[in-house]
Amino acid sequence: MYCSQCGVKATGRFCHQCGSPLQTPDASLTPGDDDSPSDQTDWEQDARYEHIVRVAAVRTVIARHAASAPKGLSGEAILALYDKIVASPIPLEKLAAVVQPLYASWGIRTGKERTEVVGVPIGRAIARTLCSFARHGQTFHGAEQSAAGCALTADLPSSVCAPKGTLTISLVRHGQQTRVAATTDIPGQMYDWGKSHRSLDQLFSDLQTSLGLPASPRQAEPTVLQFG
Repeated sequence: MYCSQCGVKATGRFCHQCGSPLQTPDASLTPGDDDSPSDQTDWEQDARYEHIVRVAAVRTVIARHAASAPKGLSGEAILALYDKIVASPIPLEKLAAVVQPLYASWGIRTGKERTEVVGVPIGRAIARTLCSFARHGQTFHGAEQSAAGCALTADLPSSVCAPKGTLTISLVRHGQQTRVAATTDIPGQMYDWGKSHRSLDQLFSDLQTSLGLPASPRQAEPTVLQFG
């Protein structure tokens, strides 16, 4: 079966990629009962996240990006290495684990926002966003659905610049285009030293590229010329 959250192939009760519970398909359903799009339907016009992630071709591309995502050092791992090199009465790794939530409880946080209209239909924009999450090792948490689109949330992994944060993407149908509003939120730190800007640059750059996703069936259909 495939995880409905991140799209990877998984077995058991929980997804090995994102940890989400795996839902066993209802044996009483026959193909087409849930009216979700398939590879042969015009899925890129569908604003429903759960339908997009069920398209086999989309899941395959998401899994491919997840498998090739870089495995960088987290901010906590970097502090742990520093503690081994430089003697300190209070290990920095343990200090950061206490200070960040304390600062967050005081309302100290940072983040950026950006909104753009992307020239692709809503379903393709959703698929590209999921691919971008997988491509950059941003663990996907879930979606909130609306009639015109959805909001997708993922982790911003911790780094030497800033601790772990959250990236929230709102995608709304805008004719044959998609209005995308992206927000970063990093609690417990006043400055992120460009981490938010770089993350938003990556996202909107990915939204402008195909990322290996297939053409929709409508685009693939040959044009029939009539004469007479």
